[in-house]
Amino acid sequence: MDPALHPPINIQSLSARKISTKNAAKRIGNFIDDFEARTMAAGGSGNTAVTVQLQKLKAAMQEEAAKKDAKK
Repeated sequence: MDPALHPPINIQSLSARKISTKNAAKRIGNFIDDFEARTMAAGGSGNTAVTVQLQKLKAAMQEEAAKKDAKK
């Protein structure tokens, strides 16, 4: 018999502050670099699914920022 599943913890933010799309893309890029470095340092081949999704998010944010800059 399989053990009972427990739902993931629900995290709620206490505060929020707005940042630009360009700044968010830079932060995601830095996070991706750090994530890949930690994964490789741990001796793993990396969690490519997570990395690919984060790279797609970063690319989409950069594209959105470029569109906003083009409108100005």
